[in-house]
Amino acid sequence: TNRFRSSESDTRQAIFEAMAMVAFPVGATMMPWDSLMPAMDSQPVQPGLIAMQAIPLGNRSDLPHLLGGAVSAGKEDDTSGASASDDYEDQDEQPASGSDPRSSRRKPESRRLNLGKIPMAPGRLTNPGMAWFNKQTCEQLQQQLSEGSDISSALEALIGHVWDLSRHPVGCRLVQSAIERSSQKQAANLASELQGHVQEAMTSPHANYVLQKIVTHLTWQSCGFVAEELLDSASHFARHRFGCRIFCRLIEFHAEQKPTLMLVEEVLQEAEDLCCHPFGHHVAQSVLEHGIDQHRDVVAETIDRNPLGYARNQNASYLVERVLSSGSKYQESLLSELSSSLVDLALSRYGCYVARAVVDHPKTNRPLELSKLTAIRHELNKTKHGQYLLADLGLGQKYGSKKHVH
Repeated sequence: TNRFRSSESDTRQAIFEAMAMVAFPVGATMMPWDSLMPAMDSQPVQPGLIAMQAIPLGNRSDLPHLLGGAVSAGKEDDTSGASASDDYEDQDEQPASGSDPRSSRRKPESRRLNLGKIPMAPGRLTNPGMAWFNKQTCEQLQQQLSEGSDISSALEALIGHVWDLSRHPVGCRLVQSAIERSSQKQAANLASELQGHVQEAMTSPHANYVLQKIVTHLTWQSCGFVAEELLDSASHFARHRFGCRIFCRLIEFHAEQKPTLMLVEEVLQEAEDLCCHPFGHHVAQSVLEHGIDQHRDVVAETIDRNPLGYARNQNASYLVERVLSSGSKYQESLLSELSSSLVDLALSRYGCYVARAVVDHPKTNRPLELSKLTAIRHELNKTKHGQYLLADLGLGQKYGSKKHVH
């Protein structure tokens, strides 16, 4: 940041130098700064609106024109890039659950998809074969699929373009609708176009939904390639923001298939880190809910080694609650140790959720546990999570609620 000096000209030069370090390969020749000044002086510099386009090494003479055009394009529509890379509010339910404060922050309602102008990231290259895809065509195909009037012709229009559509914010919805409303054979043909692209689709904010639809709606014979392409890379993708969703779907719908078992065994080699990871813990939770007994025991044993530490962790605390309610062979030892540390858990921001689960557990002496919390009611009332805990257990009012005046 110390390179951005006070004068406007120096600021523009520093911005260009920073972008050039990313846009040009190491060792490539760069154009003199003086040749770029006329193009940049014609447009005011606005942070976040300059977009560099990919330029062939032998065609750098167009750089001033492209740079100036990128600035003006940014002025016209400064939301296009952001809209193209975000998830949608009404997409499939995510692994995190409910309104639990431990859940990840949701996307604001104000950021919605503008179908009037399909958003594209600045500098994004358009596939020439996708020139037919526009709002009118999309609506027409969606109507054909929803009404079931002419599904065959709609599917024929998608053949050969499934991978490109899957990466598009609108196209991915069209592909999902096609998979839902077509026959198993037709859907398998569409899904086959993603073979060889699974790992890339796992990290796409749009294509990951198509993968989920393939796993949940097709037979194992048609969707098994998804798991097979993730072998030897499971640990990485199980911790990815989007990739963890596909792991959860595979465990939910195909837990006993050999490739899925191999994936779970691979990720559980680092079970301690997985349980505490902000995205990986969703995979561990799916193992506890839908996995085979052997894999469930691995997660439960990991939690049992340090129950108090995991109970205080924002992500692992979900898993502690799940193990307490799962009937695992580690349940009693886990319950005993957590009960002896109930006061410490109740005072913890995330441990308080586990404390509530301990008090409500059928094998717990509830009056005894409540007496422990009543003794520290003054301390619990000092924090928001403490007040919520007392209210949930019937020992106080929720945070911010008004007291009745008699």
